[in-house]
This record gives sequence, C-alpha cells and structure tokens, in this order.
Amino acid sequence: MFRQSLNVAKAQLARGYATAAPTKAPIALFGINGKYATALFQAAAKTNALSAVESDLNNIEQRLSKNARLEEVLSSPLLNKAAKEQLIDSLGKRSDITTHFFKTLVENNRLNETRAIITAYKSLMEAERGIVSVTVTSANRLAGKDLKDVKDSLTKGGLIKNFKEVNVVNKVNPSILGGMVVEFGDYTIDMSVSSRLAKLEKLLTDSIAV
Repeated sequence: MFRQSLNVAKAQLARGYATAAPTKAPIALFGINGKYATALFQAAAKTNALSAVESDLNNIEQRLSKNARLEEVLSSPLLNKAAKEQLIDSLGKRSDITTHFFKTLVENNRLNETRAIITAYKSLMEAERGIVSVTVTSANRLAGKDLKDVKDSLTKGGLIKNFKEVNVVNKVNPSILGGMVVEFGDYTIDMSVSSRLAKLEKLLTDSIAV
C-alpha cells in the first residue's frame, strides 16, 4: 500500500529537501510556521548561534508547557503589543537573535504560531545534524517490521535522502480507522481509511448534486 503511493508522492516531494549550505535551511518548510522558522534558522546560522537559539526555544517551550494560561494570553488579540513584549521578556534571558525574532512575531501578530514555529525549528536542527523524523499515524500500534518497511520505502524510494539517520515514530489514532498517515518535514502522505471514505463521500455528494 505504501509503495503504491510512493510514486504518486515522489514527484511532488522530490524538490522539498535541499542540500545543506551555509546560511541556508537544510530542508524546505512551508506555511507560516515554516517560513518564520526558516528565517530564524538562517539568521542564527549567519552568526553561529543555531544551538543558542535552539536552547532559547526549548526554554520557552518548557515555560509554555508549564503554564497553559500563559500561552493563551500570548495568543490573545486583546493584549496590546507592548504588554506582549513585556510578557515575552519575563520568560527569561535569551540571545539577541531570539529576542529580536520574538519582537517580530509580536509586531506581525504571530505569537499564536509560537508552538508551531518551535516545532519547525526543531525539524530544521534535526536535518542540520543529518536526522529526519518520520511520524507514522495508524489506527492500531504497528509492529517493528511495519515501521521498518515504511522507513525502507522512504529511503530506498528516494523521498528521503542525504540523511545520516531516519527516526520513525508510531502514533496511534483510532479515528483514521485503518491504513496510515506518514508525515515528515512539511509533507503528509495520507493513506488512511478515513481519508478514503471522506473522498468517497464527497464523490457521492457531488454526483447527487449534479
């Protein structure tokens, strides 16, 4: 099943992963969070501050995890920009790059993307170290052999290459009913039963509406 979808996805994804180069992101990420994370990565790379920024983001993520209310307040449109900057400053000492970056998020009203940006930055750092993480979501826990088959399909099929290590993590979500959803980088390969049923339902609905 996975191998059948491989060829369909390959053309779309082939250009998603780029060769690492100075001040350039090792993988291409898209969406708002991907663009901001990439900009932060490139700025940090220019001043050899990748690890320092990573540490800053880890600390901020830990503070947010311990205080759900804090994250809610930061994302609130009711809080003015000056108050948000003060709240960010209260999270602890950070490098200049991280400080300026969060001021940009405040200015652009993007603090609500903080969690997603941190996750995206972690993906960039993993790729910089030659590691790519793959999440396989299934209705039931997959056996080690199944996860190895997915890993082999991605690496031998050419969707993931130029990485020293591929980490495959299995997440269980009964709502997908069957099949699997494979996610890595900024890409998703949806082979779930629920997705197929949704497409079938739409097809039937469209046919009836004609």
